[in-house]
Order: sequence, then C-alpha cells, then structure tokens
Amino acid sequence: MVDLLLFTSLLIRAAVAASCADGNTIQFRVGNCTIRSPNEPEVQSWGAEVALNNERTICMVPSTVLNDTFLTTTSLCQSSEQLKVHQVDMTSAQCASRRGGPVSADKFKGVPLSNLVQNPGWTLLNNTIEDAVEVSMQLSRQAITTTVGLITKGQNSAASHLGLATDSSILKVLKGQGLIVARSFGLNVGSQSVQSPRGGSLVLGGYDQGSVANPFLHEFPIPQNDRLQDRHCPLQVELTGLTLEIKMANASETESRDIFSKSTGITVCVEPYDNLFRLPSETLSALLGYVNQTTEQRTHLVPVTEYADELVNLEPGLVYRRSSGEFNAALRFTINDKMTVEVPYHELQRPLRGLDSNGAAVLNTSYNELQIFGDPAPGNAPVLGKAFLSQVYLFVDYDAGKFYMAPLNSEAGAVLPVATGTCPSGGLTATEKGLIALGAVLGALVLAILAWAIYRWRRRRNPRINGTEAQVMDHAPGNAASGAQNRSVVGTGQFPSRNRSREMQDTLSQNSAAGADSGFAIGHATFGHLSRQSVETGRSYESPPQRPTHTGIV
Repeated sequence: MVDLLLFTSLLIRAAVAASCADGNTIQFRVGNCTIRSPNEPEVQSWGAEVALNNERTICMVPSTVLNDTFLTTTSLCQSSEQLKVHQVDMTSAQCASRRGGPVSADKFKGVPLSNLVQNPGWTLLNNTIEDAVEVSMQLSRQAITTTVGLITKGQNSAASHLGLATDSSILKVLKGQGLIVARSFGLNVGSQSVQSPRGGSLVLGGYDQGSVANPFLHEFPIPQNDRLQDRHCPLQVELTGLTLEIKMANASETESRDIFSKSTGITVCVEPYDNLFRLPSETLSALLGYVNQTTEQRTHLVPVTEYADELVNLEPGLVYRRSSGEFNAALRFTINDKMTVEVPYHELQRPLRGLDSNGAAVLNTSYNELQIFGDPAPGNAPVLGKAFLSQVYLFVDYDAGKFYMAPLNSEAGAVLPVATGTCPSGGLTATEKGLIALGAVLGALVLAILAWAIYRWRRRRNPRINGTEAQVMDHAPGNAASGAQNRSVVGTGQFPSRNRSREMQDTLSQNSAAGADSGFAIGHATFGHLSRQSVETGRSYESPPQRPTHTGIV
C-alpha cells in the first residue's frame, strides 16, 4: 500500500512538472486584419488582432520601440491637424485604417502614469505620454489585465504598438502568471508583396519551428545600451555589406554593384514596427544613383501629393512613374560578416499601394514603389523593417540576453510552437504539495475499493468462504458417502468436481475462441523532441489558416 501511495503521488508530481517542461506559448496570426464595428467605417490594417475588455477588437503591430503596449485613440482622427499626414489630408475612414482601429479613451479605467514602465523609445521620438489605463487583453485564449499607454496625438506612429522591447510589460505579466516560461518571442512577419503575399505569426514565450528553414545559426547579443543614435533599439546588428544584384535589361546576366563594403560597415536596427528600409543619407544617395542608371529613363521620384487624390501612402518609399521602367534588382545584405540575406525583386519593388477615401487598401499601377524610405533615417539610425524580415525569422530571448535570425520558411503552414526557458527549480510549491496530498488520499481510496473487490471475488470463487457447496453436504455421523464427497471437495479446497471441471474447460474454450476473434491491439504513439500545437489552442495540430485574399497595408 505504501508503494502504491508513493507511486500515485509521484504521478501527480510528474504531471505538475510536465506542465512546466512542456511549456506554454501564446500564438497570433499576423497579417491583414479587417475590423468591423457598428456605426463605424470598416478598418483594413495589418498586424495581430487583439480583443480588449471582451468587446472591442483592434489591430496591433509587434514593436520593440516600447516596453508598454500603447493604443491609438479616436482623438487622433478628429482634428484637421491630426488628419494631416505627409502633407496630405486624410478622411476619418483613412485615419481609422491607418491607426488599426482607434479606441475611445473613456471606455477604460484610468490609472496613474507611474504604473507604466520606462519607454525611452517613445520620448526619443518627440512624443509625450499623457494617459494610462487598465485594460483586459485577450491574447489568443488567454486574458490578462495590464496597464497600457494611450496615444492621443502625434504622427510618429501608425497602428497600436504591442510592446515587446527589453522590459516588455506583457512578457513580464505572462511569465509571472505562468502562461509562458521565458520572456521571449518569435516573429514571422509574412510578406506584403503583391506578387507573393503570405501571412505570418507571432509566438510569445517561444518560436515557431515551422517558420524556420534552417537552424538558428546566427546569434546576436542584446546590448546593455539599447540606444542607437537618437533611437531606442534593442535589436542591433552590424551591416557589413550591401549589394544590388541587377538583372540587366537586354541580357540574362546579373550584375553586382556594391553600395558599400565592410570597410564602411554600419550598425543598424532590426525593427518589425517599421515597414521600409531606412538608410543613412550617403547610402540612400548611392542607391538612388544605381536606380537611375538601371531604369530605361532617368527616374524622377514623385511627391506624395501627385497621387493623393487616389490614395494615401502611409509610409512613402521611393515612388516613380511606371513609364520610367522597371527596377529589376534584388538587394543583398551581409550581417556581421557571417549572414547573407537577399531581398528579392518582388519584395523590393511593387505597385503603389495605399488607402482610398473609404479606408480600403487599393493599388495604383501607374506608379512603382521601392520599399526604401524616401528620406534619410530619422536620427541617423538605419532600420531594417518588415521588407527585410520578409526573408528572415526573428527569435528574441530577453532572459538569455540574445536574439537570433534564421532563413525563413516561406511555405510555413500551421504554427508549430516551441516553448523556451527553464522551469523553476527548488522545493515543492504549495500547489504541488496539495496535489501530492490529494494523490495520497485518492491512492488510499483506490486501495480500499480494490481490497473490497478482491474479497467479493474470492467469496464467489472459494466454496470454503461462501459455504454454498459445503452447506448442501450431509455431515451426519456415519455417512461415509458424504464424508468421501466432503474430503474430495471441501477437504482440499482446490480441485473442483469432475462436472465442474468439464464446465470450466468448456468456458475456457469459449473464451479462448472469443479472444482469438476479437484480437486486442495496443496502440503506439511516437513523440518527437518538440511538441506541436495549434495557433488557437496551443494543444493540437490543426490545418493552417487560409491566406487572406485581399492586399495588406504597408
């Protein structure tokens, strides 16, 4: 009995440990998101859909700019000053899509600004933090309550920020509640190209194994000083080479032209909130020179006001008339002299895309746009945005102080999350002690039921115990026949009579035949070293979500 009690307790203990060893992750689909709300214009944006207070859904963009999550508010789409972007006046519907579905500040409970952590990435962009609220956020199937900031004015951001910087408050809350084991996240941004669009995924507490084409061979430290020039940037790499691979107009050959080599390498920021490449002024000028040389005519970049009547360009790149010719080139990056990433033609150039007056995503094929920001990088801090990450899977582990990049599997289907981190060590927790005590009680109960069942079975099987055959025998003195029968059946208590023997043999024969006909099979399961989970439940392997049929927002 003691052994069984111990075994039961160990099973309970193993179950508790397994929940930590298997780990938990929270997954989102990342891509185009359409939000419909009563009496409001339809929102077409990009990011991860998150429900607030179980009623309002918004589109949030993963961001390492901020530690806290920041929500855009309706005040951003009310005044004429707030509706002007890049010298163009937006409609309220265009503004709502640009902001990813802004929220009303009065729908939330206000809290002191001191409840927020430090957000240097926000103040460095000349923004102010005026309001903080408490909000319930539905993260996949998990709901958490946390403090978020409200964006009430300014043009230095678009949609709401899902804060994933070094001291991310969301990652801390999730880890503190045991919903993830490590302060980490993995990101597949998908692709916003017109030719080959695809969705992506965000995994909190781990990464998506299915999105990684090759192992994480490229490891980078997260710097103690996460400031790059005048920008907050925890994910920094050294760009040691930038090359244009140009397919010549009248030839099948490809010509390589170095924009710069490792002798003039620069430190750049990897930031998923930004869409485009943001280059230093000298690098941008050199690139523009090659663009002019490779198009059929000298390319003249057009201002945003030229096409503003048809659409609003949310993050203007290098826009030129399609009649100038095609820029048929790929852009190859060399990172830290060890990793090469090539951004293909269809990711580097695409037809001009933006928002029409109703806030819907549209194309203007009279223009082409290179995914390179038209102005030098703000604060002279170069950025590799989503155009770069369309070819790379990003995994960030703040607990380990490192981040990783690997070639992206563009054919990734359902998310196959892998949890990261180390389970807590030390003595048993109060919960574990309670579960083990419960296991001991249940073990004792099982033993009692088992002992009663065995007793009942033996009473039915043993004549000496149940007395059925012994009582029908005549024990009167001098009855020799009775005494002989008594000795043959009761005296030994082991061997049944001849008739009973035949009956037992018949029964065994029937049972053997039945067993041969039915046939018992034991199923086998093979477990790999990685668990597979679905995006929604995190527990079963499901088919991938269907790709969106409409174009995404830059």
